[in-house]
Amino acid sequence: MTVEYLGEKIFYQEINAAGEVWIARGVHRNIYAVEIDRQGFSLPVWSCRWRADEFLKNARLVGPKYEPEAVPLGVFAATWLSDQGMALLELQIHPEGKSPGVLVMSPDEFRAAQEPR
Repeated sequence: MTVEYLGEKIFYQEINAAGEVWIARGVHRNIYAVEIDRQGFSLPVWSCRWRADEFLKNARLVGPKYEPEAVPLGVFAATWLSDQGMALLELQIHPEGKSPGVLVMSPDEFRAAQEPR
């Protein structure tokens, strides 16, 4: 079993138990995301508020202040990930803000993991 697999497993357990994911929302209602290329973005997501808080304390973000915000899991999976206007190409799971290593998955992989088995 790899560290990545364990990180993904823990992430899914935590978001399914809480029924939400956490994002970083700016003071102007903007969402913190990283532009990958001209066609889309990478969205950092966390399973709980304290993980998002840790990222925001340790990341060197320029610009407006960001705060953690919960998004209901059903809304996130059904609406956010399918919104073509958001152009989400990947999700960063639990980025730390201290290290460049992060678990990355596509929106399709995220939705597939949420489907009942």
